[in-house]
Amino acid sequence: MSETWIEVNLDAVLNNYQEIIGHLQPQSRLMAVVKADAYGMGAVQVAHVLQEAGCEAFAVTTVSEGIILREHGIDASILVLGPVLKEEVEEALQANLQLTLSSFGQIQSLEEFAADLGKTAQVHIKLETGMGRTGFFYEDLEDLAQALAANPHIKAVGVFTHLARAAQRDRTYTQEQYNHFQKGVKRLEELGVNGMLKHICNSAAFLDFPEWHLDFVRVGTLLIGHFPAPSFTGKLKLKDPWVAKTRIIHLRNVPKGTYVGYQSIYRTKKETQLAVIPVGYADGFGVVPHFVPQGFWDFIKIVIKNMLALFGVYLGGETVNLRGHAVPVAGKIGMQLTVLDVGNFSCQVGDEVVIPLRRTLANPRIDRIYCKDKTFFVKRGIKEGFLSLNTEYQPGYGEINTK
Repeated sequence: MSETWIEVNLDAVLNNYQEIIGHLQPQSRLMAVVKADAYGMGAVQVAHVLQEAGCEAFAVTTVSEGIILREHGIDASILVLGPVLKEEVEEALQANLQLTLSSFGQIQSLEEFAADLGKTAQVHIKLETGMGRTGFFYEDLEDLAQALAANPHIKAVGVFTHLARAAQRDRTYTQEQYNHFQKGVKRLEELGVNGMLKHICNSAAFLDFPEWHLDFVRVGTLLIGHFPAPSFTGKLKLKDPWVAKTRIIHLRNVPKGTYVGYQSIYRTKKETQLAVIPVGYADGFGVVPHFVPQGFWDFIKIVIKNMLALFGVYLGGETVNLRGHAVPVAGKIGMQLTVLDVGNFSCQVGDEVVIPLRRTLANPRIDRIYCKDKTFFVKRGIKEGFLSLNTEYQPGYGEINTK
């Protein structure tokens, strides 16, 4: 095993799936969102266990993501949520992917390729209701209906929109989006575009608006064991399938006053132990997305934190878990090496360290160890393939013994 790896508990994913479908309205079904390699957990592995459990539909963002699932035996319906380029259409249709129709510019290539292949391009119409990204405006719908009628190799099998603020407590904007969506669907039906599967709910709306479950709900965040926002915590009994681990590769004692890391922003306050772990921002460690302040006090806290950093005082530094103890990172996180200040805690080279690694930011080259029904198997990075399912693994030791 490598020095850094990620353990993914597929039984926890199944638990989350059962929790979700247990709260679905009777007429609705789950479309499992496995975009971005199932949020970093492995789209192939996650989709397989969900398909075996009865999941009928999956959603991805790109054609390439959908084709990877097809190549690995996922035969359920797969919807590509993002716009599709002309050069991707033929491959997408050959893989029987359902595509999102969000602009008039897509129609000609869809019709031509579908006709040449003797296929019907199945599309879900994307309505723009307030996300401001892709989709047809209400004013476009009459022209859209005429275009669909004039292109017989394109069939609208679904219609959806994407909610921009569903995780926020103020529901006004979300309600307005829903109203716009319903108005758009009604207009399409008046124009003769009928029989479409309707879906609007993401993870947040699925929890907050059960009356909006419609034909499908598109859920990804809940499947991976996260709630869309702290206010949703406890609404389902979720399990976290993900834990990222590394090992101490170097350990030494240093005197008080030792500077550590780039720019020397960290200085030891007493004699201590410094431990080096082989992980850094190239692996996604310490990398965080940009967050917009969610209120005045949130903004003030960010300003204060940055002002203190200007004077060498750093708040909210990254910590890791060493045998159940929180250990601070000493100084700046490096590209592939990071230093920990472990104090007088008893440890040694080779000890495991649990690191807070965001799923979607974790380097895909990090080995994934998958657990299902007490059987463990390994995906070694992005090129080396898998070890056999006939493999025993003892979590915590990193040893792989193939039978």
